Amino acid sequence: MKRLFLLTPLLALLVVACMPATATPEPTPTVTPQPLITPATPEAPTLTLWLPDWMALPDAPGYEAMMNAITAFETEQEVQVLIIPKLPRGEGGLLDALRKTKPVAPSVLPDIVALPLRDVAPAVEDDLLQPLSGLFSEQLLDDYYPFARQASMADDAWMALPFAAYFEHLSFQPAALSEPPVNWEIVLNSGGKYVFPVGSSDSVWTDALLLHYLSATPADASPERNEQALKAQLTFYEELYRRGLVDETLLQINAPKGSWEQALQGTAPLAETTASLWLAQRGEATFLRFGPTPTADSQARYLIHGWAYALITADEVHQTLAVALIHQLIDAQILADWSHQSYVLPARRSALQQWPADDFRAFVDEALQEGFPMPEFARDEAMTRAVHQAVRQVLSGEMTAEDAWQQAISAW
Repeated sequence: MKRLFLLTPLLALLVVACMPATATPEPTPTVTPQPLITPATPEAPTLTLWLPDWMALPDAPGYEAMMNAITAFETEQEVQVLIIPKLPRGEGGLLDALRKTKPVAPSVLPDIVALPLRDVAPAVEDDLLQPLSGLFSEQLLDDYYPFARQASMADDAWMALPFAAYFEHLSFQPAALSEPPVNWEIVLNSGGKYVFPVGSSDSVWTDALLLHYLSATPADASPERNEQALKAQLTFYEELYRRGLVDETLLQINAPKGSWEQALQGTAPLAETTASLWLAQRGEATFLRFGPTPTADSQARYLIHGWAYALITADEVHQTLAVALIHQLIDAQILADWSHQSYVLPARRSALQQWPADDFRAFVDEALQEGFPMPEFARDEAMTRAVHQAVRQVLSGEMTAEDAWQQAISAW
């Protein structure tokens, strides 16, 4: 390599002195020092993670625990993780964004997405997710509760890995009942008001309605458009209305938060809540106890909702890093800390076992072991509309159970 040397001032004078007198000295060129050039280093790869806003915003419960795990991953893997918050569901929500982005701008799809469990199957149907089988050990997969396998598998392949769960259950005043009312007969004989979400046009199948319906379905029959189950359910609601155990405010309760507020106020001796609401406000609920939703057959049933991580990218490098990030986020200790701080239940048994031991942990452990995800027939829109209308008409006293039942089965 050629090197450029600058003349020192003394040497320059000597050169000039030795030149002929008639010669005009050439001007000394000005050499600008060049900055030191170092070899370019490749930028760290970036993983994009779409999360629901209830997880991704800085004021979210458990946000610090999640970010500590992600920061540790970034340092260890020399990668950057870009978190993009999205609405959980509906227009502009996670599944909707995946569907709209893939055909027009696939390059901006995330590497990983967190989806509601009920949206995993539709995402699989739309060919949005990459299979996970073979990317995670059988030992890890065996640590999941049964509902996770039911909600996350398609054609014997894992398509998502659940991490968070919650379910609806009963809260009750021990002053009204010494034990949880496991069946409808106990509820009717208790004389106490029973408050549960009836839903709206946007949330037709509330958990309480669905669990009541399923519990009235004969064991050897399909729950899909089961006339006998609906008749028994509406008859129970008619009896609640007749005995004054429901009032007009019930029809305004669309979600468990509404019934839980009445429980905390002490105005509802029996009220539906969720495990997440109970965890978040258990300090205010010391006068209440918990148990399963009352059923027709006295059998405890738990409809499990939750969230799962799914793989979107098919790029080999990004996929390897994305799998490593999911491993980090569902690590038993990390998941235990995050879920406990976020007031959700971990989908892995080993993570729940790291929570403080108490009666509620034992209760939710049993519920997660026995629980199931949203059944397929709940997506039957004609059925859900007919059932919802009949339920509201009976609970409001507008129609008898028999008349509402006849109207519903003719409509579906």
